[in-house]
Amino acid sequence: MNKKTLSNYILAFDEINALTAVSYNTASETTEDQTVQVSQIADDILSLLINAYRKGVQAASEMLAYDLTVDVRSMDEVIYLVIDGKTFEDRVADHVLSGDLQGLQTLAESEFHRVYNAAVLDGGHQYQSSVGYGVTKNWYTVMDDKVRETHRYLEGASVSLDEEFWTFDGDHAAYPGGFTKAENNVNCRCTVELHIDAEEE
Repeated sequence: MNKKTLSNYILAFDEINALTAVSYNTASETTEDQTVQVSQIADDILSLLINAYRKGVQAASEMLAYDLTVDVRSMDEVIYLVIDGKTFEDRVADHVLSGDLQGLQTLAESEFHRVYNAAVLDGGHQYQSSVGYGVTKNWYTVMDDKVRETHRYLEGASVSLDEEFWTFDGDHAAYPGGFTKAENNVNCRCTVELHIDAEEE
């Protein structure tokens, strides 16, 4: 696995927590209007998510040794994905209105993680469409004692780009952060890595 890409990605979690706290505190100090606070914080988190998508496409470019570009429409679809009837902006509002900074930080981490991995996958699809070669994807955990069993089960699993990863509890996802059960997404640190199909290299 590309350890440089993975380590750079993991380090971003501390930065996300710090940036989210600064955004939350700055909005609280700037105005007492909670609607304005929500808007300011949502804008800041949107910037984080745009960065996450760009990082994911860049990582996919490195994995496939191919120059990929960010498709704005695909990026918007990933960032504004509705989950359980809510966009990331709706969930930001829930945490800000209840004064829950820790929950807001967890949300920012989880959304950054989801968007990053979805962008890697989008990069793989862009590569397949442009070049015509098939792509496989592998699931990697950070291999520490915090990794949940359902994800440890997937360590090193390899499937084609259009297939999903399945856990022993019946949950499934196209990429880390994309499971159907929330408990398999929150605080996940796994990543997906792309490979050109060996027989087509």
